[in-house]
Amino acid sequence: MIRKIIVAFFIGVLIGGGYALYLINNPVSPLETIDNDDSTISITYSRPFKKDRIIFGKESESALVPYGKYWRTGANKHTYIENTKEIEISGKLLNPGKYSIFSIPGEDEWEVFFNTNINYLGVFRPDISGDVISIKVPVINLLNEVEQLTIGFEKDSILNYISLKWSLSKVIIPYK
Repeated sequence: MIRKIIVAFFIGVLIGGGYALYLINNPVSPLETIDNDDSTISITYSRPFKKDRIIFGKESESALVPYGKYWRTGANKHTYIENTKEIEISGKLLNPGKYSIFSIPGEDEWEVFFNTNINYLGVFRPDISGDVISIKVPVINLLNEVEQLTIGFEKDSILNYISLKWSLSKVIIPYK
């Protein structure tokens, strides 16, 4: 009898371990790292899918990312930016280094933060004393729905931008 229990226990451990390895190697929200044109800036984030959910909205609507609430700007672990050169965001300098990016989405604008704390899971907002830049950016309503969270780099003749798109919303963070 004891032998059967031990065998069942080890089979359970093997199945559980195999499933955990599967989830690590095939995450529901895959990890991606993107670079700007000259590879001086990279952003690493997990890319969740919409899956017929309400993404941005009121808490009473069961939105995945409620307006006015902290969001790690991605899934799983926190999103972070790493820059090898000094960049200017909203008139403030972001020295070379690695910073977490998180946001507080709103219906018409988002507040986006760059924080020195990069060693946390991302579920809770990092200590505010680590915030080095905070910027408010308007929401751009999209005509075509974006199924998977997409962060990218864009530019025009004046500035460069970090763009975040998901569902029917887009925000751009200008930098130079």
